[in-house]
Amino acid sequence: MVGTKAGRHRQGRVLFGTVAIGLAVCVAAAALLGLVAGLTASLLLLVGGALTPAIRRADWRGFRGWWRLQTQPVGKGTAVASINAVWPPLRRLLKPDFVWVNYPGIEAHKRAYFPPWVEKMLRPAFPTGIMRFDKRWGVVLSSVASAETLDRSPQLLEALLAELRRQFPNDPPIALAGRLPSIAASSDVELTAPFTKGDLGTVCSMSASAREAARLVGKDPAHTTLGVVGSKGFIGAKLVQSLAGEFDRTVALDARYADRTNGDEGVLYTDRPEDIRDAEAIIVLTPKGADMATVASHIGSGAVVADDTHPEMPADLRERIERRGATVLKATLGDERFSFTPPIPDFRRDDIPGCILEALVIVHRGSGVLRSQADFNRAAHDLGFRARLAPHLSGKRRHAAPAEVEGGHAPLARLPREGSKQPDPAPSRS
Repeated sequence: MVGTKAGRHRQGRVLFGTVAIGLAVCVAAAALLGLVAGLTASLLLLVGGALTPAIRRADWRGFRGWWRLQTQPVGKGTAVASINAVWPPLRRLLKPDFVWVNYPGIEAHKRAYFPPWVEKMLRPAFPTGIMRFDKRWGVVLSSVASAETLDRSPQLLEALLAELRRQFPNDPPIALAGRLPSIAASSDVELTAPFTKGDLGTVCSMSASAREAARLVGKDPAHTTLGVVGSKGFIGAKLVQSLAGEFDRTVALDARYADRTNGDEGVLYTDRPEDIRDAEAIIVLTPKGADMATVASHIGSGAVVADDTHPEMPADLRERIERRGATVLKATLGDERFSFTPPIPDFRRDDIPGCILEALVIVHRGSGVLRSQADFNRAAHDLGFRARLAPHLSGKRRHAAPAEVEGGHAPLARLPREGSKQPDPAPSRS
C-alpha cells in the first residue's frame, strides 16, 4: 500500500511538472508572439502614417476603371483569343464564299470584345464571326489597328492587305468596310481583286436610302432637296454625281470645300453648315457620326436624316437633331436571307452594310457586274436586295423594330416616276 501511494505521488508530481512546463512554454510563446505582433503593428502604423497622404492622393477611381477595363470583357476576350489560336487549321478546312473586313472605329469598340492584354495575342486580322446569305456563307474579320492608325501608316494597311491575301489564297471576294477603301485611295495603295472597293454597293444602297427618305418626307425625289454630308469623300462624291439629276436640288456639304460653288444639275457644293437647312432628305457619310455635331443645329424641322457612319451617330446627338423636329434613322440593307453570328455591335442580325453588298452580288453574278454602276444596280435589284431605314439600336430606341418606320424598305433600283427629271429608264442612278 505504501509503495502504491508513493507511486501515485510520483506520477502526480510528474504530471504537475509537465503541465507547469507546458504552461511556461505557452506563456513564453504568447509573450514572444505578442512582442512580434506588437512590433509588427507598430511598424504598420508607422508606415501607414507615412503613406497615408500618398494613399489619399491615389487615383482610386482611375484604378477601378483600369481594373474594369482589364476584366469586364474577359469572357468575350477569351473566346476571341481561343478562336484566333485555332484559326490557321480551321481556315484551311473552310473555304468561305465571301469575306468582310472591318476595323475598330474607336478604342471602345475594341474593348467591347477584348481587354488590352488579349489584343497583344491577336493577328493583324482576326476572325470575329460568320455570315450567311441563302446557301452561301462568309467570315467576318477585324483589323487590330483602328482606322486612324491605318490612315497614319500606309505600311500597316499594305501589311493588312497582304495578310488577308495570305489567309485566303482561293481569292473569295473580300469586302473592305467603311473608310478602308478611302484610306487606301488617299495612301496610293492599289486595291485589286479579290478586294472590293465597296463604292458601287454603297452608292447603290445609299441612293435607295435617299429615295426612301424622300418617300418618308412625302415627296417625289424630283421635288425634294437632298443633302449629302461628307460629299467630298470617297463615297460621297460618287453619290452626289449619281443622284444629282434625280433630285430637284442637292446640297453637297463638306468642310473640305474651299467655298460655295454651284455645279451642274442643281448641285450646291458648300462648306457652310447653314446651307443644309433647306434639305428635306439628308444622307450622312462623315467618317464618324460625331462629326455631325457642327451640322446638327442647322437641320430643318421635318427632315429625314439617314445615318451611314461608323461609328454611328451618338444617341445624344440624334436626340439633339430630333428635338429640332427631324427624324434620324440608320441606313442599311435589310434582308431576311442574311444573318450575322454573333450580331455586329449597333447592327441588327439581318442588317447588311452597303460595303458588303458588292461581295454578295459578285458571288451570285460574277465580277462582270462591276463594269458600271448601272450594271451593278440592275444585278442587285434582280437579286432582291432592298434598302432599310430604321431606328438605331443604341440609345432609347434600342429595341425598336424596323416596322416602326412606315414602309421601312425601298427597292435599290426602280423606274423614274412620271414627271421625274431623270429620263433614262435604266436604273443607272440607283
